[in-house]
Parts: sequence; structure tokens; C-alpha cells
Amino acid sequence: MNKIAEIRIKLRDRFGRFYTDDLVRISRLRHAQRAFAHKVPYCEPLTQSQKEEIIAFWKPYRPIDKQMKWFSFYNASCTDKSQLKYYIPDGVYFADFDMRFTSPRRSEHLDDKNLYDLYFHDVRMPRTCIRKINGQLFDKDYHIITMEQALKTCTDAGKVITKEARLSAGGHGVRFFDFSQTTVEEFRNWISDPRNKNINVQEIIRQHESLSRIHPQSINSIRIISFLNDGKVDILSSLIRMGRDGATVDNTSQGGISCGIGKNGQLNEYAYNEYGKRFAQHPQGTIFKDTRIEGFDKCCDLIRSIAGRMYTTSGLISWDFAVGEDGEPILIEVNLTFGGIDIHQLCNGPIFGNRTEEMLSMIYHSKK
Repeated sequence: MNKIAEIRIKLRDRFGRFYTDDLVRISRLRHAQRAFAHKVPYCEPLTQSQKEEIIAFWKPYRPIDKQMKWFSFYNASCTDKSQLKYYIPDGVYFADFDMRFTSPRRSEHLDDKNLYDLYFHDVRMPRTCIRKINGQLFDKDYHIITMEQALKTCTDAGKVITKEARLSAGGHGVRFFDFSQTTVEEFRNWISDPRNKNINVQEIIRQHESLSRIHPQSINSIRIISFLNDGKVDILSSLIRMGRDGATVDNTSQGGISCGIGKNGQLNEYAYNEYGKRFAQHPQGTIFKDTRIEGFDKCCDLIRSIAGRMYTTSGLISWDFAVGEDGEPILIEVNLTFGGIDIHQLCNGPIFGNRTEEMLSMIYHSKK
């Protein structure tokens, strides 16, 4: 028996029968551990009694001692310390929860912005100008076009945003082009770059005043995690992601901050950056606890009506929405797998709340 087979058997015996992609799980655990290194400044050391309580709580499910730094990270923002044991370390979430309720291999192919017009043809989204699929240019209706046709369509729009269509994360690969300030040749070079094999080019949307007021230079998007199980779509956690200091993107990995959204679109008292630093107001002045996000309930209702379309691939989805000037949801992105929870738990507490024990039993004790 080779070494890899031995590792698979050990993992299966230790963590459960559903470990069919063990090496992927190991990779995800290690990815989260590497990503954690820069978060240390805002950790709050655990007391001995906290460590003992967390280890005892997790003992029936899986070893947790190597993930204790994550609990130190959440300890700094946790107001109810009795809830600390319910937090899910990122690596555990990616390796166990996300792998259980999604199909990473299928997501790799279906999680493609160039396919959204097929999946969500009846949902309001930013208007696609052109798309590039495997190096070939297409118009919004998937008709093959020339470079000159693509350039004309985009320059006629005036301003466009380009996004990586596949395997993108954290706002990387997003570029804005304003043809009153940039040359057509510069845009041509970007589109024709062989490294940009799969990209989507869209018109710029106009967001609702309640979002623009916070930070007008960026589209401040709503991130919502949904969970489809036993015939019901639950909203697990919601937050608004906001740009700052004139940035054109709102991702926390690009310097943005996020604030949890409560009932009726009311923001929580504090927002956080990716390191766990707390903000009572936006650097540009908005006081979070006095702010309500228009259209939030409509975003949740829309998720409940369309989440089933992706159920063959994922029951645990992170959705990104903008809210248009008229208060209606605009679907931006659908993350079928590897949707982070660290900023959600900073803003809103444990991702599964009082259902954590139920979810842990489902993950580690169920034979499904």
C-alpha cells in the first residue's frame, strides 16, 4: 500500500466515511492556516478554561487543538463568551462543511460568470457587453464576434468593468475602464492578453442611495450565505462589504470593511476589516448602527427562489448582490464553493449559531 492510500485510510477512520477527497481537504486546511498568519495582531489569547471548554465541546466530532488560534481570533470580537465554542475555524469549514455540502470538482466548471446569463436568465444582473470564453470573444448572446466588434460594443457603453470569469477571489482581476480617460488601445491590450482567457465585461451599474452614501467610489455589495437542506433555504449570515478611502472595490482583502446586517436591513453597531479591527463608523463618516440597507429583504427572498437551481452542485452558497437605484436586487456573483466565513463570524457571531451541534452531528456522525 502506498503512502497516499495510507493517509486516506487514516483520515477516513479518524474523521468519517464521507472523506472521499482527503487530499483536497488537507489542502484546504493548510490554505486556511497560511491565510491566518497575518490576522494575529487582533487576536485575544484564550484562558485555560476557554481552551478546555472548546476542546471538550469538539471532542465528540473531531480534534480541534491545532485550530485554537482561530478561536483566539474570534475571541477578540465575541461579546458572549459562552458562544465561543460554536465558532467554526476556517480550515474546518472549508475542509469539512464546504466539502460536504458542495461539489468542488463540479463547481470548478459551473462557477463561471460567463454562464450566469444561462443560469439566471430571468434575474436582474449587470448587463454583459462582451465575454471571452477559452480565448474566444462572444457578445452577450453568445454569438462569436471579432475584436473590432468587441471594442465598439464596449466603447459605446462608455464605462465598463472587466472580471475574471472563473476561479476569481477577493476582487483580484477586476479592472475598470472609462473610455473618456483611457485609450481603446489599452483596452485592446487587456482583452487580447492571452493570460485573460476567461473574462466577462459588463456595464457599470448604479447603486441605491443608501449604499452609495456610505462610499460612492465602490459598488458596496451585500454578501449572503444560504444553506439548502431538507427542502428549506435558510439564510445563515448577511453583511455589507464596503470600499474605503476612494477604492473602487469593496473586498476586505483589498482594504475594505464589512458590517453585519440584521433584521429589516439594519446594520450592526460595528464593522470589521479582515484583521479583526473594529469600526463604529465608516472612515468616510457613516455611523453603522444608524444605517439601514434598502432592498435587503428582497435579496433574501430572491435567494430562496433560485438557490435550488444550483443544488446539484452546492447547497451552501455565498451570494453577492448590489441594490439598484430603484431598491431592487442585482445579482453580482454566486460562489458555489470556498466562500469564506471569517468576516461573517467577526460581524455576526458563529455561522450556525445555536444549530452548531446539530450541524456537527450532521457532518461527523451522519452516514450520508
